Amino acid sequence: MKQSAKYLVIPLILLLFFMMSACKKKTEVATLKIPYSCELTIKSDDEDSDTYKATLSRKENSWLVTYTEPESISGMMITFSNDSYKIKLNDLEFDAKRDELPDSAISTMIISALDKSTLSTNVEYDTNDGNTIASGTVGEKDYELVFKDNIPQSLKISGYTVNFSNFKS
Repeated sequence: MKQSAKYLVIPLILLLFFMMSACKKKTEVATLKIPYSCELTIKSDDEDSDTYKATLSRKENSWLVTYTEPESISGMMITFSNDSYKIKLNDLEFDAKRDELPDSAISTMIISALDKSTLSTNVEYDTNDGNTIASGTVGEKDYELVFKDNIPQSLKISGYTVNFSNFKS
């Protein structure tokens, strides 16, 4: 009798173990309700670099990034709409196809990381201290985007740290 109980208990323990691991809470995918806007603080890992500040607005099929600091580029606007972009600073304007803007441009990396993290299936998600962490690649650059309650908090990508503030949807 003891021998048959042993053969019954071991499968029950294994079944219980697999059921408990299947019930483990999955990390939720981050979502952003469009339209939204926020402020960005962009800092390079290089100690001697400037800190950049900008506002970012996302609408259904377009993005607008307006730099406010440093003073040398204050007022520069980068508009992404469908498959084209426009850069405007004072009286200077430049239009081109979106894929002609280098993948290494910080504005492109920020926008691509936000889009990929909330719209793509090629992203890994993890949870840490109540935050959702999305990680993936933009072009050939790895990124890590931290969300709290579906609001972006920070982005680390290609030697830059971007902090998001004043998020409004």
